[in-house]
Amino acid sequence: MPTHKRIVHRLSEMRSQTGGTSLITLQIPSNHSMGLVTKSLTNELSTATNIRDKSVRKSVTSTLKSALNAVKCYGYTAPENGLVLCAGETKYCV
Repeated sequence: MPTHKRIVHRLSEMRSQTGGTSLITLQIPSNHSMGLVTKSLTNELSTATNIRDKSVRKSVTSTLKSALNAVKCYGYTAPENGLVLCAGETKYCV
C-alpha cells in the first residue's frame, strides 16, 4: 500500500479516548491564500475560548494552535497541489 494511503488509513482509525475533539483535518485548495486560512483558524481559536469544559477547551485550543504553527511554514499561498493538514493532540488518540 502506498505511504499516503497508509497514513489516511491510520488517521481514519484514530479515536479520542476522551470523546472530545483532539484531531482536526484541514483541506486547503491549491494556490489558496494562507492568510485567509490563518485568519479562519484564529477566529476558531477565539471561539474555542468560550468552551465551558476546561479539558475540552484545552484540547481544542492546543489543536488549533498546532494547526496555526503548521500553516505558518507555508508562506503566502498553498502549494500548487493543495495541502491537507492533520493536527491534534496525539496523546489522546489511539
